[in-house]
Parts: sequence; C-alpha cells; structure tokens
Amino acid sequence: KRSVVKQFSEVHDLPVTCMASRPVPSALMMPGEAEGGVNFDAVSASADNRFGRYTLQKRSRIKTVKPPRSARRKSALEVYLWELMRIPLLLVVLLAIVAVRDTMDICSEEFGFTTLVMDSGASARHCLYREVLWAEESKVSFVPQ
Repeated sequence: KRSVVKQFSEVHDLPVTCMASRPVPSALMMPGEAEGGVNFDAVSASADNRFGRYTLQKRSRIKTVKPPRSARRKSALEVYLWELMRIPLLLVVLLAIVAVRDTMDICSEEFGFTTLVMDSGASARHCLYREVLWAEESKVSFVPQ
C-alpha cells in the first residue's frame, strides 16, 4: 500500500503526461542544473508545456555572494593625525626628489654603466655622499660675505 509523500499542486494546471527520473546521481547535467546549483532527480511535464523539476537536495551548491561591507569611517583622531603628518611627509618626498635631481646633475659620470662596473660603485658612493648629501664646509656659506 502506497501513500502520497508530498504533493505539488501549484506546478501543473493540467494532468502530468510524463515523468522522468534518475535513480543515481549522474555526471551528465540536465538543463537548468548548472545555473541553479541544484541536481534534479526527477522531471515531470504536462500538456500545458510546464516542467516540474524535483530534487532531494536541501540547498544549492552555489555560494551566495555577500554584499561588500561599507567602508569604515575614520575617527576624528585619525583625521587629525593625518592632517598633522601630511606636510612633513610631503617635505620628505620633496627633499628626496631634489636629491635625485642633484645626483643626476652632479654625479652623472660616476653613475655610468662602465664606471659602476670598473670600480664596483665606489666612486658613485663617494660622489653621492660627498657631493650631494653632505657638502664640505668650504662649499657651504650661510652668511654672505
């Protein structure tokens, strides 16, 4: 004696004309399985051209994409510290740009490929340190004479 396990009254308006089922899972996909992430175990069709797809699976294999979290707002202390540190950082970057420009002007011969290879960079280091970054006292005058 058989009993009705589950009845889907809203699937078909007309009586079911055919039913197809897969007793075991198959590697061959039925139409619509890849999009929804659900393996269909049975398909029914009726005279009104409606298909009913049935599964024993509880949920989809496809993970739902969570919406991105909103960006964290900066606190007043963070904003204040950034505003306080921005000008010294810009000054350091400006000094680095000036140092690179002066190095290219003054020590261009020492930074040539052949010179770097011949003395393994000793003259380039000496020029960079003595001429660009640290000037001799005889070359520096703060008070006009």
